[in-house]
Amino acid sequence: MPETRLETPAAWPLPPEVSEPQPPQERRSWGKVSHSERYKRQRRDLLRAASRLAARDGYERTRVADIVAEAGLSKSTFYEHFTSKEECFVDLYRRTSGQMLRGAVETAEATIHLGPHECLLSVIRALVGYSERNPRLAEALRVSLGAMDANVIDTSYDNMRRIIHFFVALAHRLDSPLEGDDLELTATVMVRGVTDILGTLRSDPSTLDDRLDQVARMGVRAFGFAP
Repeated sequence: MPETRLETPAAWPLPPEVSEPQPPQERRSWGKVSHSERYKRQRRDLLRAASRLAARDGYERTRVADIVAEAGLSKSTFYEHFTSKEECFVDLYRRTSGQMLRGAVETAEATIHLGPHECLLSVIRALVGYSERNPRLAEALRVSLGAMDANVIDTSYDNMRRIIHFFVALAHRLDSPLEGDDLELTATVMVRGVTDILGTLRSDPSTLDDRLDQVARMGVRAFGFAP
């Protein structure tokens, strides 16, 4: 009898790489807190302040002066971390995208045993729900990327590619009969299509969950799973 080989599950995509900040030069410690640790705390405080302000006031109305005031830091400290407000928001976008992707992976691993429909629906809810929990911030990040040059918009494109890769890996783990280019194309159409109509889906909160269920059922058919 030939030996049965177990296929290795498709790897989940890695979250966007966000390097831990390192201070430009070593300085004295503050009490028991090293300069390196203080530098990291300052960056976290600036990003959290930018997130709160963008969620409240929007990207355009958020100024560097507002961010440092909210964080309780100086402008010189801000410019030790970022060259501009735009760079601050790109870092925030990468971190937010990473959190969203990690949440999708955790949801998939927790629900994959329920089958294609329930798993897809849970994952779609998790991805849509992440921005639903703070729609003003999601909109601010979208606007901030739209206001930047083409090189920076690559960050948004890279995130889209990771989400597509996630659905390819998920379909593999759910034993989709599709392979190769067919699977890649199906995942691409699904992700880009839902992204394009997301505003319409959200227009009536009372029907959002029913519409997401419809999207999940379409995904089941598109990936070739038995209904």
